[in-house]
Amino acid sequence: MLENLRLGFIILLTGIVIVFSVLILLIGIIKLYSALVVSIQETFKKKFAKKKKKSVTREEIEAPVEAPKTENVESAASSDNDAIPLDVIAAIAAAVDYVFGEGAVKIKSVRKSSKRRSAWRSAGMAENTRSF
Repeated sequence: MLENLRLGFIILLTGIVIVFSVLILLIGIIKLYSALVVSIQETFKKKFAKKKKKSVTREEIEAPVEAPKTENVESAASSDNDAIPLDVIAAIAAAVDYVFGEGAVKIKSVRKSSKRRSAWRSAGMAENTRSF
């Protein structure tokens, strides 16, 4: 009886050691993979940052900038009761310009989305699609 108890205790202890060893190994693999993904993302960001940077001459800095024509936008915004305000359009254009780089993308139109998500669905989408 004492031998069976001793054998059971050894098997239990061996099982616990193996399970925790494998868990520690899995944690290490996941952290290594996460660090690898982050380093790859940083290298891509650096490559794209180098492409975005360009030297600016003194003449370009001191040159007068012409204001964009907003006559068509204002007339379209004033004619439609459900139109998007101009400051919202400017904020969207600035965000797109910041994300894709200056002059990389041309915005042709801005319209309200016909699909509405609930706050819970939006929060779930944000949580499940965030990066490491």
